[in-house]
Amino acid sequence: MMKPLTGIRLLFLLMIPLLLTGCGNAEKKQVKNVVASGFDQLKDLEPAAVQEYLNSENLFPNASASQASASVIEETASQFFKDFDYDIQKIHVRQNTADCALKVTTLDAAALAKDYQTEYLKQVILETANGQKSTNSSLEQHYILLNELMQQNTYDTISSDCTIYLIKTNNQWVLQKDRNLENQLTGGFLSVIANPYLLTPTETVDIYLQTLKNMDTAQMTTYLGLADTLTYSDEISQALAEALIQQVHTCFSYRVSGAQDNGTIATVNTEITSFSSKEILAQYNAKLKEYLSTSKALIDGAQGRLKKSNELLVKCITDNTATQSQSVSLSMINDGIGWKLQSNSQLGDALFGDFTSNTENPTTSSDSG
Repeated sequence: MMKPLTGIRLLFLLMIPLLLTGCGNAEKKQVKNVVASGFDQLKDLEPAAVQEYLNSENLFPNASASQASASVIEETASQFFKDFDYDIQKIHVRQNTADCALKVTTLDAAALAKDYQTEYLKQVILETANGQKSTNSSLEQHYILLNELMQQNTYDTISSDCTIYLIKTNNQWVLQKDRNLENQLTGGFLSVIANPYLLTPTETVDIYLQTLKNMDTAQMTTYLGLADTLTYSDEISQALAEALIQQVHTCFSYRVSGAQDNGTIATVNTEITSFSSKEILAQYNAKLKEYLSTSKALIDGAQGRLKKSNELLVKCITDNTATQSQSVSLSMINDGIGWKLQSNSQLGDALFGDFTSNTENPTTSSDSG
């Protein structure tokens, strides 16, 4: 027969749950203090804390060079956390591990990442147009562009759930920092910016065409591979090229009518409007014929007739107001980083019409009769 519990033994057994609860609460408090200490420093934009919670290379793992100045990284990384806030919701402690559920407020990284990809693609296109053999994709250049976007634009903040994990080592709770935590604290920027389908084929074509429209004479000539086509003679090449590019700036417009996308290859259907090369050449041939029928053409001699025909061509280009439109299917490929335009020749043909197919100076016909 069991002996009845004495008063002291009974009191001890009743106190065990309370003692265990007290220990659990003490552990939770320690965990909370560790989380709060780190995240409060992040809110205060402490440089050490910013660097501690954000690996500088993780934002742009595809950068060609992994070195960037500390000041650029610090300034850019701080932009991520200028509106950062957090609220600890729940803490679970299990022996030497713990997890903490929070509600965090971060900038809207999805919008920022899309803006970044747009501006970066513009830079790549312009670097090609400026004749650069390779694009500047160094880590520092990435950070400079990202910093400019965050300073120039205002991004909304979003609230999301975040879970962080801690391990107890040498009787101290240590917050586990990894890529997943960085991604959560940056509003998902790391995962969004790494998505090769962030920009659709249609959005990518829009960036190409808008950037192309704003290029100067040298850039457009290089980008479309028209250096030989737009160089007719030493004395007229610059005037002719500038007149044609000005016509593009005046007349160029486009409309996207649809797209087909199988994941790695896409076709974007567009209708491109530019100056009417047929109308320009028709006007030119008429004026040239009229000039050649005069006695002045005979007096001018061969060199004079060539000079006059060149002047007529430039004037016909400059005075032109006629446009023409054509359907152009642009082929795109996704290289695992984003969508790329496979060829620029279709754009050159659509924008310059017969001027890209006539590699000879059309004015050379002026002395054929």
